[in-house]
Amino acid sequence: MTQTPTNVASEDSYSLQAINTIVQEHQSLWRILDLLDQLQHDMNINEQQPDETLFNNIFDYVQHFARRVHSSPEEIVLYRVLGEKSPETKPLLDKLAHGYVIGDQKLNELRHLLMVCMERWPDGREDFSHALARFTEALRKHIKKEEGVVIPRARKLLSEDDWHLIIESRDQANDPLFGERVRDEFRELRHRIVSYTPERLGGLGLRHAPRRTAQHATEEMLTIKGLKTSYGQIEALHGVDIRINSGEIVSLVGANGAGKSTLLMTISGLQPTDSGSITFEGKDLLKVSTDRRVASGIVQVPEGRQVFKDLSVEDNLLLGAYTRGRSPEVEDDIERMYEKFPILRQKRRNLAGELSGGQQQMLAMGRALMAKPRLLLLDEPSMGLAPLIIEEIFNIVKELKNEGMTIFLVEQNASQALALADRGYVLETGRVVIEGSGRELLSNEKVREAYLGM
Repeated sequence: MTQTPTNVASEDSYSLQAINTIVQEHQSLWRILDLLDQLQHDMNINEQQPDETLFNNIFDYVQHFARRVHSSPEEIVLYRVLGEKSPETKPLLDKLAHGYVIGDQKLNELRHLLMVCMERWPDGREDFSHALARFTEALRKHIKKEEGVVIPRARKLLSEDDWHLIIESRDQANDPLFGERVRDEFRELRHRIVSYTPERLGGLGLRHAPRRTAQHATEEMLTIKGLKTSYGQIEALHGVDIRINSGEIVSLVGANGAGKSTLLMTISGLQPTDSGSITFEGKDLLKVSTDRRVASGIVQVPEGRQVFKDLSVEDNLLLGAYTRGRSPEVEDDIERMYEKFPILRQKRRNLAGELSGGQQQMLAMGRALMAKPRLLLLDEPSMGLAPLIIEEIFNIVKELKNEGMTIFLVEQNASQALALADRGYVLETGRVVIEGSGRELLSNEKVREAYLGM
């Protein structure tokens, strides 16, 4: 089908601009789904172990599409306007909007099943393959409904003013279909997929290091027993016991002044210990200096970012690798940070103090990752940030977990923190009062009342 490129469509043909762009993105998704079918065939028939990096880049693309195109189901202006003009179509539109929410959850489940499949290959292949087949079938049905019902009805019923409203709303939200910056993000994601796809499947076959997969979360990495610390005569932590296993996200929630940041500073060596023990991978941390703790893999992203405001973004990243010296590997890691945080590449020559709060948070996380952490301590990463940036920060945390990183997350946003967590602890006035899995704490009545506002 011949299409008029969006950038040459006449200014008064808003419907043509919008529909062409939607269809073009749908075509990209069709190609992605065909590739997933081929990879699934390789895995099941040819007994080829999945390329975890390639699969996760594909999942990144689909998830990015769902989140960036519509932001949230309530913001799908096309659905809203068409529902007003065609009430009989509204039940279908509501179902399709809900599909974006369910699809996002299913992608996270697929990432988990892929990780299990990689760890236990070939065990776990069947569960991953079945879930993948269900997901691709559901996405194909979704696209067919949009192209077979939604777009034809919208073309028939919506005026050019309606289409102008749809395009304008997307521009304001920096929408990927009509916003140049986010189109660049899609181009980069497609480039990675094409690069990592084997030549026999039509890609470039670029060699790449396997994605680090989380270990089974059974081996203890950090153990804290009976920890006490004070500020002068005031005891801040009263016999805290906490365990963090390799590959876990462990969340610590509590009110302001509960001692959360104090605990992190004590682990990092910035706050002295009165009594108790901290053991990291079998080593007594109380005998290890602060800088050697960083070198051994304990790295903290401090509350309030604390970037070096008078240094450039790139110099801040390089400082994160100060224990490693300047080497080709460090240069490669700088490039990886720019891939993970594209805004940092764009701002690499800017002073860190010129960045927004969200950009500084990404810089602080990138700087910490440059130290090659084995245990990442995150102190209130969402503090003071806009909701969209908070969502992006937590997506990055999920991605780091998928890459195998062990994370201790201190966060006032209890619902987000516990939803991410394998396990969690509740700290009140320097004491652990509740512990359990993230799911258990989310359903705990005391936690729901005190920290979730339910």
